[in-house]
Amino acid sequence: MNILEVKNLKVSFYQYTRGLRRRRLDIIKNISLDVREGEIMAIFGASGSGKSLLAAAILGLLPYNGLSEGEIFYKGQILDQDLLDRVRGREIFFIPQSITSLNPLLKTRDQARMTLKRHDYPKQREVYQSFGLGSDVDDMYPRELSGGMARRVLVSDAILSGADFILADEPTPGMDKEATDEIISYFKKMKKAGKTLLLISHDINMALSCADRIGIFYDGEIIEVGDRSAFANKGAGLANPYSKRLIRALPENGMDLDRIEND
Repeated sequence: MNILEVKNLKVSFYQYTRGLRRRRLDIIKNISLDVREGEIMAIFGASGSGKSLLAAAILGLLPYNGLSEGEIFYKGQILDQDLLDRVRGREIFFIPQSITSLNPLLKTRDQARMTLKRHDYPKQREVYQSFGLGSDVDDMYPRELSGGMARRVLVSDAILSGADFILADEPTPGMDKEATDEIISYFKKMKKAGKTLLLISHDINMALSCADRIGIFYDGEIIEVGDRSAFANKGAGLANPYSKRLIRALPENGMDLDRIEND
């Protein structure tokens, strides 16, 4: 069963140029994808490619000048504004790229406890501690957190929410390898508990460490979706030429990943 289906999604923006002429910029051109219940799916693309707009379109969070076309289904129902209002923050939990989503007026402890389905306060401390967030963090406001600490708070809150579907946009920037590995471990545990995750990231190694399937985002489209096994042996199981070049450009395969955008 698919928990999420995206059909023919397009995201555009209108810009005004000299002389108040309006032009349309197509950022996401035509995306169709499905996320299966109980899996971890990753969307991989270069930084600045526009892939984060996929999360914004799914959750109805596009900027005022954004235009979304296509259909999005959640558990078989059209994900319209009414359904979004009912499931966002409850059944669907969003880990945003920007840490400014934390409420600047609330201490981290109070924000975390708002996500708990039950008043299981020891659980909040247990999860925070597992990410290296000591008890002193509970009394901090977001402005007092470093970027890496704030990111760990966001991921911890997602775990505490008990949501069925976690959508994470760049969940690991600013974290060291140990913290990143801990988050990957938690993502795997969430999957084992029956949760579904959609990860959007520029970190292909993170995606390969935990995702069941990976979609390659390039030039406004998902050009290929493959099982993790397709990426083995330098991408031998991939069909798209760009996907093959991408995986062969990984540093462990003897090349610089940045070259892929310049070839």
